[in-house]
Amino acid sequence: MAPGKKTGVAKKKQISNAASRSKVNPSKGKGSASETKTSATAKVPKSAGSAQATIIVGGHKHRITVAEEDSNDDGTIRPTKRRKDSKETDTHDYHTVREAPPPRDYGASFAKKSTAHLTWGAPLLSPRRSRSEAQTKKPVKKTATSRNKGKGKEEARPENFLQSKPKTGHGGLSSVMAGSATPEDERHFPLMKLPIEIRQKIYKEILVVEDPIRVRQGWSAVYPRNRPMVETSILRACRQVRNEAVNVLYGENTFLYLLRETAKLPATNTLGENEIVVQHPLMVDEPLSEYEGNSDDEYDEDDLLPAARSTKDPEVEIDIRRYGHKFRKLMIVAEPNRTDKGYLLSMANAIGVFRNLKPIRSRVHTITIEITPIRQLDTGEISFLDFFEKTSAVVRTLKGLPCQFIEILVNTGGNQERIRLNMKYAAHIRRAKRGQKDLWKNDRLMQAYRSMKAGEAQENLERLSVMIRKIWEGPNGRFVGSRGCDSESDEENIYDF
Repeated sequence: MAPGKKTGVAKKKQISNAASRSKVNPSKGKGSASETKTSATAKVPKSAGSAQATIIVGGHKHRITVAEEDSNDDGTIRPTKRRKDSKETDTHDYHTVREAPPPRDYGASFAKKSTAHLTWGAPLLSPRRSRSEAQTKKPVKKTATSRNKGKGKEEARPENFLQSKPKTGHGGLSSVMAGSATPEDERHFPLMKLPIEIRQKIYKEILVVEDPIRVRQGWSAVYPRNRPMVETSILRACRQVRNEAVNVLYGENTFLYLLRETAKLPATNTLGENEIVVQHPLMVDEPLSEYEGNSDDEYDEDDLLPAARSTKDPEVEIDIRRYGHKFRKLMIVAEPNRTDKGYLLSMANAIGVFRNLKPIRSRVHTITIEITPIRQLDTGEISFLDFFEKTSAVVRTLKGLPCQFIEILVNTGGNQERIRLNMKYAAHIRRAKRGQKDLWKNDRLMQAYRSMKAGEAQENLERLSVMIRKIWEGPNGRFVGSRGCDSESDEENIYDF
């Protein structure tokens, strides 16, 4: 037997000696007393309680108590729930009061006087307070705020300092550079902040008149005594307003050209045919003054030739070379006594101004020609029919005019007849030949339809003299008396072609 090992008899003796020693010398500390209590309780046998059974649910053992006697619970009585501590909040409870997190200071990393605070500073959102704090604390109105500046110095701020700071996501530094809103700025109407459609409606209310605007000198000047009451000072506001308002001024108004002067006979070209010469009047970019009301008699001045009239009155109001392509509604009026060959050429020249515009071609929507045919006493023929013959200068100019509709107003004794020609299809064909984009280029059916409609419009344009004679010789076509060029009859018949 090994010398370090103890036999079983020796072990029993050692245990019995330790037990007798503990009984003779009890310990005086608290730790020993607790150990004796635990050992005593451990030796006490458990009281006989209710029987327990073990079940296995989902791989886990659960002990359940089996009641020996039946209870009054039929399954409808729910066990009482343990009330949670008021300090603990359930993250899934929708009725708990949640506080917003404090706003993040994005400008903490920048210097104190850095301009980055204007763009990336802390959001100007005050932290949300609870209801109890809002009821107890009453808002105190402060007239001015202050902040520390340097050592012990304070800088007073105005009451609307926070309002002048840029809002997050609305302009940043650019809005501050533009300046804060002042009471004087609030009185001004922010026109440029409105949509372009609303601004165009405002321009129409200011610049568009109901009656046609009478012009002269090749559409370049307005009659001084029949000047429309149009306030054009808005054109001098800024460049953007001028560009937008000019389109409304020239595109929405109707410009009336009254034939009062005769043109010289045109020169002949190499083929021996008469060539229409468009005489452009003297133009001035920006007129310095307007016409005076006490000028000479306009009828005496109208009888002068364009060259003599331009030297006598060099100031004009409309730069036709610059703004002629913006005209949309044109009207030419020939009075009953303007039937000579010179007035025919004058009408052709007035139409040719918009036919030969450069560098931007004109795009007229509607051109209206008003005539008053009468039977001539010396020849017995009806006047103005030669103006609309197939080979006349007026018809040849109308064929090359880029417009959508041509209207001929025939004043008769009873009413006013209107002949309307649709020239849109012929204009589409001309643009396609010049190389402009055509959406129906590969559609043969549409191309054939356009050619047919354009051919019909060309035939009706060449037959204008026949249609005018038919209207004048009708039951209501007899010219009874003279009528002014500006008056309109109550009845009107329209012939669309």
